[in-house]
Amino acid sequence: MSNVTSAELKKLFLENTPFIDVRAPVEFAQGTLPGAVNLPIMDDEQRAAVGTTYKTSGREAALELGHKLVSGEVKESRLRGWSKFIGENPNTVLFCFRGGLRSKITQQWLSEMGVKRPLIEGGYKASRQFLRETVDMHSKNPFLILSGPTGSAKTSILNQVKPFYPAIDLESLAHHRGSAFGSMSTPQPSQIDFEHAIALGFMKLAEQPAETKILLEDESRLIGRCAIPESLFVGMRASALVYLEEPFEQRVENIYIDYVVNTAIGSVDSTAALAEFAKFKNAIKMISNKLGGLRTQEILGEIDACERDYLSHQGTEQNRGWIEKLLRYYYDPAYSQSFAKRNPKVLIRGRSDVIVDYIKSQK
Repeated sequence: MSNVTSAELKKLFLENTPFIDVRAPVEFAQGTLPGAVNLPIMDDEQRAAVGTTYKTSGREAALELGHKLVSGEVKESRLRGWSKFIGENPNTVLFCFRGGLRSKITQQWLSEMGVKRPLIEGGYKASRQFLRETVDMHSKNPFLILSGPTGSAKTSILNQVKPFYPAIDLESLAHHRGSAFGSMSTPQPSQIDFEHAIALGFMKLAEQPAETKILLEDESRLIGRCAIPESLFVGMRASALVYLEEPFEQRVENIYIDYVVNTAIGSVDSTAALAEFAKFKNAIKMISNKLGGLRTQEILGEIDACERDYLSHQGTEQNRGWIEKLLRYYYDPAYSQSFAKRNPKVLIRGRSDVIVDYIKSQK
């Protein structure tokens, strides 16, 4: 069975090929390939010991130590883990950092058991280079950017048009809504995994006609702690946009539904609801230097009052008050200032139905 070259990577990613990443857990945590599980040949301590030996005593001594550390029951345990995964995922491909010793030893040990699986030539390093080049290549093409003030329900529009228009939801890939209030229950991916998810999104849309511009939501460079790759961000900023204009009251309502009604606050789980209120207050404190002391205390006081209302079963409607003030005091001025400074090309302005119809016409 021949190994996988970089020219074959796109096909593997599009087919959702399962990968075994045999690097150490510390390497895996920094970033891996889409569809990979971590079944390391050496744990973090073993890898560190072998690395130290390589530096002090050379390659042969490091190899000898590696085989000693991963032998007997340790080796059998590794083989059982790999074999079980491959049994459940027959198309599995192996990789380590450079497609070198670790994946080749894994491949050899499995072959001795009668299990033959390919590895990626050049390993993770070559694969990451391919994925970065994929993002850079697609970023050269103009996009269609969906913009609008906070609370305009841009993500909802993005998901609404996905069935008939090519779109990538960057916030979904980042597991974050892109503001101080934007954290989600799912932890954010590593920066590398975020970039790889974007590359995979582009690959899945690569068959679109060249004149069809991929739709992206207007974002700041940082989505939580995930940074949009520079080439992509430059391409986004250079692209024309459609501007979603919803009445102020509707934007308040959208935020109220998303962040209050559709969270634990809208349920009967009081413990989780109190955690949501705590998250709101923490987010206000994060932007307090821009809000100013008096307005920060004003909004925090209103959130405290809403929390007390919740605990005394007086409903959640009062949350609209602090949401309205947060938009007026912070988000709308910040957005207007940033938008005016950028002065982008606006193709059309309108409410959601107008914007959706326009996007349909671009297909």
